[in-house]
Amino acid sequence: MDTINIGGGFPTTFGDNKVPDISTYASVIKAALNVHFGDKQPRVIAEPGRAMVGDAGIIVSEVVLVSLKNSNDAQRWVYLDVGRFHGLPETEGEAIRYRLTLPERRNSASTPTIIAGPTCDSIDTMYGRNPVETPVDLRSGDIVLVHDTGAYTANYSSVGFNGLSPLRVCLVEDINQMKFPKLQAI
Repeated sequence: MDTINIGGGFPTTFGDNKVPDISTYASVIKAALNVHFGDKQPRVIAEPGRAMVGDAGIIVSEVVLVSLKNSNDAQRWVYLDVGRFHGLPETEGEAIRYRLTLPERRNSASTPTIIAGPTCDSIDTMYGRNPVETPVDLRSGDIVLVHDTGAYTANYSSVGFNGLSPLRVCLVEDINQMKFPKLQAI
């Protein structure tokens, strides 16, 4: 054997800084290669995509609705114009907790909130077990930034599910040439 593809699985921080440095992973991999191959080490190919570009992307979303399911429900729901079918399927089981920021409501008091996407599908919900703190004065039309989405989200959103368009991907160069009134203040 002259080559091994060890695949991916190298994470990004998702804003929590709890991920070991890439050199920690490299040390463990090197040690395993030494144990299993000794002096006859194969060439190693890795796929560190998320570790390299995960924090390079931001999904710019908008609040569609803020509601309670019924008058007796204390749990607030916020519906966004993106969801699990629009680039965020890794929120399944809360496997990935993307960091959300709400630039228009930076200094507001907050309350626990379940985040949901725009489709009529009942599984288009995120963070139901561990609700996200969102500002109590959050309103329809407010911008929500979903951070660390540089890996895979555009690919996951490649089909117009439920009649909604896939994510629009813009490069920094493109954004600098466009006018986004709501984003200019961010």
